[in-house]
Amino acid sequence: MSKDYYKTLGVDKNASADELKKAYRGLARKYHPDFNPGDKQAEAKFKEVQEAYDVVSDPESRKKYDVLGEAWNQAGAGYGAGARPGNPPPYEPVNFNENAYYNEMSPGFDVEDLIKNMMGGARPNARNARSAAPAEDVEFAVNVSLEEAYRGSSQRINVTVEDVCQECQGAGQRRDNRGRFDLSGSGCIKCSATGRIRSPRSGQVTIPAGAWEGLRLKLSGEGAADARGRRGDLYIVIHILPHQRYEREGQDLSFDVRVPYTIAALGGEITVETIDGIRKQLVVPAGIQSGQKLRLSGQGMPALRDKPIGNAFAEVLITVPRDLAPRERALLEELAQIRSDSIRK
Repeated sequence: MSKDYYKTLGVDKNASADELKKAYRGLARKYHPDFNPGDKQAEAKFKEVQEAYDVVSDPESRKKYDVLGEAWNQAGAGYGAGARPGNPPPYEPVNFNENAYYNEMSPGFDVEDLIKNMMGGARPNARNARSAAPAEDVEFAVNVSLEEAYRGSSQRINVTVEDVCQECQGAGQRRDNRGRFDLSGSGCIKCSATGRIRSPRSGQVTIPAGAWEGLRLKLSGEGAADARGRRGDLYIVIHILPHQRYEREGQDLSFDVRVPYTIAALGGEITVETIDGIRKQLVVPAGIQSGQKLRLSGQGMPALRDKPIGNAFAEVLITVPRDLAPRERALLEELAQIRSDSIRK
C-alpha cells in the first residue's frame, strides 16, 4: 500500500482503539491549522493524520483497509460528506483561552449497506443510519489568577463544541421523501454537508478556593452530542496565571522580603503582607543570611480535597544603604577595624 495509515499515526498495526485515539489527539493538536496559522506543511500533515484516523478508527473500514489497503473504499462512498479522509472537521477554539483541547468525532457507515442503498436496495438500518461517533467529553482551559485561586471565584464561560447533526445523523447527506439518504451528491442543508453543527455552550463555573494548576471541573451534559442526542461532559481545566510577587509550589507560597542589614545583623522585626492583604510582623533572628526563609504557618493556599492548607515563606534579601550619612560611615569604619575587615577608604 502506498500510504501506511498506522505509520502516519505513529502506532503499531495492532494498536488498540485507545492507543489510536491517544496518538491522533496528540498529532491533531500539534498540526491543527488553528495552532499553525499559515503553515502549509502543518496543514498537509494534519490532513494526512485526519485521513489515517478516519479510516483506522472505524472497526469496519479498518478491517477492509488491513486487507485491501487504500483500495478498501473504491467500491463506493464509504464515508459521509462530513467525514471524507483528509477533510478536517469544522473547529472553533474556546474564545477565552488558546489552549483548547481538540475533540475528534469520526462518523462512518457500513460500506455494503451504502452500496445497497445506492442501488435501490434496503433502507439503511438504525445501526448504520446513525453516526458512529459517541457522546464525547470535551476539555477546555480557563485562566485563573493566583488571587482567584486563593479566594475562590466564579467565571462565566462561553465555548463552542461540535455536535452530530440531528437532521442527517452525522452522514452529511440530504434525505429523500422516504427518509433515505440521497447519495447522488446532495448534501444536508442544516450542516452544510459536514455532518456536524457548531453548538455554543455557556455556564457559570465556580473556582474553589485552593484550586491548583490542572484541576478539572466538570459541567455535566455540556460536552459533544452523539446522533441520539446524548451528551458527554465538559471539563474545565484550571490554568493558574503567573504572579508578579508570589511563587507557588503545591499549596505553599513564597515571596521575597527585603531586610535592612542592621536588622539582619542584630535581629529584629519586619512587616510583610500576605496574599490576602493582611499585614503581619515577622521576627528576624540575628545573623540571618540572604536566601534564608521565614515561615508563616497556615498562610499559603487553602486546603482543598486531599491537599492540606499550605504555608507562606518569606525569602530574605538583605539590603545595604547607598546613601550613608557621615556618622553612619564613621561607625561602619570603626566596626570594620574591630572585625579586621579590609575596606576601601
